[in-house]
Amino acid sequence: MKKSTKVIISLMLCVLTISLFGCGVKTPSDTVKEYLEQVKKGENGDFTNLLNNTLEKGEQNKEKSKEQNKDSKADKKISDDMKKITYTINSEKIDNDTAKVNVKVNGPDLATVMGEYIQKSLVTAFSQAFSNDGKSEKDMDKVYEDILMQCLNSMKFTERTEDISLTKVDGKWKINSDGNLTKLLVNIDDSFFNSEKKGK
Repeated sequence: MKKSTKVIISLMLCVLTISLFGCGVKTPSDTVKEYLEQVKKGENGDFTNLLNNTLEKGEQNKEKSKEQNKDSKADKKISDDMKKITYTINSEKIDNDTAKVNVKVNGPDLATVMGEYIQKSLVTAFSQAFSNDGKSEKDMDKVYEDILMQCLNSMKFTERTEDISLTKVDGKWKINSDGNLTKLLVNIDDSFFNSEKKGK
């Protein structure tokens, strides 16, 4: 009886040790889940930088854009909409120190918003160029901000699936901030801005 009790206690200690050490190591899927939960809470600075850098590719005057966008209504709207994303982690593939996690997201479609905003802004710019009302730059900034808010308020959520790539650095999985991540979260592809530049 005593021998079987010792065996059971030994087994329980082994299971406990394995589970404790196993819980301490995050898988690529765990890392992606944590990242997405931070995005939903508005707590992910990496995502904010990624989004700002992506949007700035479409801006001609980056410094002015950064100044105007500080605490703007548009930023708040995008942040609020990001809290509503839903996601499903489909699969995980690990190859030594790199990994891919396939994720399906239902989130804001900023590509459609940007397309609509650019179109409406161009129409407004042309009509102002031929009008005699002489609006100031500040007034025009307000007009463009209102156009952007109209576009954001009609923004739809769409479903998309992408692979998020990760690299193991110092024993921890780190998400690679790339075009796939931006496409997955807000449906903006780098090619969107490249096509805009070619069209000019």
